[in-house]
Amino acid sequence: MSGEILRFVEPVYRFCLKRLSSHADAEDLSQEILLCVLQGLGRGEIRSLDAYVWKIAHNRYAKLLDARKRDVTVLCGDEYLLDIAAESDEEENAEEYQAVFRALHTLSAMYREILVGYYVRRLDVQAIARLHGISAETVKWRLHAGREKIRERMDHMEKTYERIQMHVMCNGCFGPGQYLDTQLYKAIAKACYESPLTIEEISLATGVPTLYLEDALEHMVWGDAIEQSGQKYATAFIITSAAQRKKMQSFLSEAVVKETADTVLHYVEATREKLRGIGFYGCDFPVSRLLHVLVPALFYATAECARETSALLPKQRPPRKDGGNGWFIADEGIEDLDGSFAGCNRYDYDAKGGRPGRFVQYWTGGTFDGGLSKTLRDARFFLDAIGRDGACSFADSADAAKAFANGLCETRDGRTYAAMPVFTEKKYGAFLEWAKGCDEIGALWQKWIESLFRAYQACAPKRLADQIGGNVDGCSFNLSANVLRELQGRGLADVPEEACVFTKNLLLIRG
Repeated sequence: MSGEILRFVEPVYRFCLKRLSSHADAEDLSQEILLCVLQGLGRGEIRSLDAYVWKIAHNRYAKLLDARKRDVTVLCGDEYLLDIAAESDEEENAEEYQAVFRALHTLSAMYREILVGYYVRRLDVQAIARLHGISAETVKWRLHAGREKIRERMDHMEKTYERIQMHVMCNGCFGPGQYLDTQLYKAIAKACYESPLTIEEISLATGVPTLYLEDALEHMVWGDAIEQSGQKYATAFIITSAAQRKKMQSFLSEAVVKETADTVLHYVEATREKLRGIGFYGCDFPVSRLLHVLVPALFYATAECARETSALLPKQRPPRKDGGNGWFIADEGIEDLDGSFAGCNRYDYDAKGGRPGRFVQYWTGGTFDGGLSKTLRDARFFLDAIGRDGACSFADSADAAKAFANGLCETRDGRTYAAMPVFTEKKYGAFLEWAKGCDEIGALWQKWIESLFRAYQACAPKRLADQIGGNVDGCSFNLSANVLRELQGRGLADVPEEACVFTKNLLLIRG
């Protein structure tokens, strides 16, 4: 039945205009009448919608006159139906009626709740004042201001909800997804990124009713994804657009990537015997296989040195309200990472309940596997099964099946071995010292860091200037992805097989 109300929008407005002789007052009263009718539809059976609408219209008109302290005669007869019943343009009125409700839902709670209380719940000013613990004058002011806001926004509700493409990860230790895992969160973050907005302004920018924004904003503030200052909200992390990302990559010209790849190859070849001399399991793997570990290890070790000496990079990650630490790394325009992105994940196991140790996973966007990552979070069973020589001995056949399914082990000469290099703590320390020895990469890395920093300075809002170093630290590792892709293009580094889980980028350090 609610759809039938639309045919009354224009007649009710004419009814009000005829009696009030003011377009603004007629709009206010007609909105009030229609909201009361809509509320009444849910209260019980209405035998005659026409009679009900006009009864409400006359009663609300009478109440308005009472409020103005004028004499009033309430007319509830059918004589008022005769001259206006035929005046209707349903399609045009339907759009205006919907615009009223869309505009109402862009108001913040302080206005919306009072308007609903007055027009829908039919409470008087004094009752609303007691309900909200405010003065009657404040209620009157908010009713007036709320009506003005609705009137202003009736013609400005063309913004529709748009799907936001944004990939989010972190440079640190927390779960960024839980604060930016929905389209609603992403839309909010994008809306108040350039400058702080009120909840009403966010609603207008996103097309999302304020009712749905309130809880979302509270959750995002808790997760340090949004900062609140008074009545305004601002995105608390840097969002990199596709155009900005392209500018940042401009430093990595084809010539720079090729030169860096040549430098890496020369260093690996010149130090091959030193690498073998460390004696870790896997040191004799083919170079084409090892490059997926050696290349990122070189860049990661260089980054650690740069962090200690560079004034541009932060020395430690900021603590977060939820107990984690670090920064959001957000890229707009993509939902999945491609081969130009790279990172490093660690999966640590303490001595409690088994052997201590950790996996180190050097991933690129093209090789990261969510299923493998989930397995590595609870892979102590594999750690306990590995010997110093890399041989595997599983106590449970289900564990063995899980290890094979996730590419953690392989069979050679009738025996099962780990499918990745395995280090003791001492040998891993020697491996890191080897990785820090390439001074040529260190020099290139410093130029790359400076280039990234300037690019972020040019695009990040000034209020987020203190986050630039954290984002540079997180994105700088992408240099290794470009070099690996170059080496794969030359046929020197193994290319992942589409049907197999890729684990050639894994290290295992065992106690």
